[in-house]
Amino acid sequence: MKKYLLTLLRFLVPGAILAYLLWTIGSDPENLAAVRQIFSSKTHWVSIGFAFCCALTALSLTFIRWYLLVVSVGISFQLKDAFRLGFLGYMLNFVGLGGVGGDLFKGFMLAKANPAKRPEAVSTIFMDRLIGLYALFVVTSLAALSLDLETAKPAVRTMVYFVHGVSFAGLIGLTIAMLPGFSRGSLREFLESIPKFGRIFKRLFSAIGMYRRRPKYLAIIGILSLGVHTLFSLAAYFLAAGLFDVHPSVFEMMIITPLAMVFAAIPISPGGMGTLELAITELYTSVPAEPMTRASAITVALGFRVLTIGLAFIGAIYYWTNRATVDETMAEVNAEEETLEHLAEESDESFELSARLEPH
Repeated sequence: MKKYLLTLLRFLVPGAILAYLLWTIGSDPENLAAVRQIFSSKTHWVSIGFAFCCALTALSLTFIRWYLLVVSVGISFQLKDAFRLGFLGYMLNFVGLGGVGGDLFKGFMLAKANPAKRPEAVSTIFMDRLIGLYALFVVTSLAALSLDLETAKPAVRTMVYFVHGVSFAGLIGLTIAMLPGFSRGSLREFLESIPKFGRIFKRLFSAIGMYRRRPKYLAIIGILSLGVHTLFSLAAYFLAAGLFDVHPSVFEMMIITPLAMVFAAIPISPGGMGTLELAITELYTSVPAEPMTRASAITVALGFRVLTIGLAFIGAIYYWTNRATVDETMAEVNAEEETLEHLAEESDESFELSARLEPH
């Protein structure tokens, strides 16, 4: 019952947020006029086409990043399979058929095809999320250097200082975690002993320890991650430029878009539905030096959602062409969800053993 209630809540929350945004547009005639402009001659469809191409390229880079994470741990994997499972997983993040999320589906498929390396398969999903999240803060932090903080709003200054702090702390933490002696250090033991958070730290440090021996792969993966969020930001910029003459600059969109994606990563709605739109709306009207209307902010936010849904349709094509196989796999995932949770714990123990055997 708890699982069904949580699933229901994950759809009610985005529904309520989207209803609020649509009500905001509908309650003001000026807002309605801004939305109607989309279907007028003022809309630059070439710019919107560039936006979709940037978003598609960004999503493709995430699949290549996952592919490199998989092959770097010795799992036999083909790039075409990374794209196939990647698009299917992206679609499932929105639809969540049978309660199966995209990451769970990808992890199960990879583990099923490589039973001897199941812990490593699970680790690739965890590391992919971790690297992607940190790259969000790094791109935002770099773009924030272009802001004039003296004239910025207090909330924006606080946000920028927070992003800089997270980026710097992450850099220091990763540097320490990459040191060979860290696997047996007292600092690691202390962090792993913290109630509730210790298990997260253990999984994080164990996974980093495994990838520490592959610096070339990590360098390429890091560059790809920065490219992912830069391209998503460019997609939002071209979208805003295609819809409105007055819009944020490129660097401002490189602050708005990654931060909005951080909010969208909060697992309270499928694919960040609602939370992404709300975050873009609030940041769109707060970050730019030039005032932006709330109507244009909501319009761009909903337009960006349309772009992401368009990308999810590619996954739908994969689904319909392999419907029987995918449905069977999702049924297996649902049946073995608890097994996959144990796999995560198993991966921790496996990485811990690997770290102890690693020469120092």
